Amino acid sequence: FVIVVTSLSRDFLPSSWDYYAPTIFDISLFVGSFGLFFTLFLLFIRYLPMIAMSEVKGVLPQADPHYYEKHD
Repeated sequence: FVIVVTSLSRDFLPSSWDYYAPTIFDISLFVGSFGLFFTLFLLFIRYLPMIAMSEVKGVLPQADPHYYEKHD
């Protein structure tokens, strides 16, 4: 009983005996991973749009054949 309880309450690694404090390397790696994700995400949105531009041009007001007659 003593062996199991002691080993569960105190880990064997000395690095686990204290609270975790991130270093500047840890923080920069964390922020950099978000930056890389959003950069790739924005590039994906830019070059692979969800709606084709030919479909968008069809619903614009300028695509109406009588658009210029109404706005003279």
